[in-house]
Amino acid sequence: MTSILEKKRKELTDLKNSVEDMRAEILKKREQREKERAKRDICFWMDNAVLPFLEEIAACFNEPLLDGIRRLIKEQKNPFQPKKDWNRTRETKSFLTGFINLPQNKLLLALAKPFIRYNMQWIHKEAEWIREEILKQEYPDFYMAIMETEGGQQWLDQLINGLIKTIRRFL
Repeated sequence: MTSILEKKRKELTDLKNSVEDMRAEILKKREQREKERAKRDICFWMDNAVLPFLEEIAACFNEPLLDGIRRLIKEQKNPFQPKKDWNRTRETKSFLTGFINLPQNKLLLALAKPFIRYNMQWIHKEAEWIREEILKQEYPDFYMAIMETEGGQQWLDQLINGLIKTIRRFL
């Protein structure tokens, strides 16, 4: 009788371990799918909103995008945050308003609403992954211009926060 009971206990323990292994595998696959979806979303926004916006600003100053980014980082200037003797927030908001009001970008604003409302905490939590995996792989020149310039990582984080806070006002 005890051997049957011990056998059943072992089977139950094995079953519990199997269920825990399956649960861990399911969570791992879910996380992988979420990261793949996030990568697609981030690349979409980089290609259709962030980079065109930054390129338009750089064109207004008649300088290549990457040179402009390096200069802003070195000068510790962010177009969404005023600095003593330098405040481009009004021009940036005005430019962003014009950019969003372009007919081809109206759809972007509608698509941005759920993304900006619900994904900010996730973006902050995964900022390092976004920089190191997505920007480094998909936008290597952009990544190198930012990360090789002293203070670039903080500048990028502040730029993203400023951009999203500004876009939230449009929503």
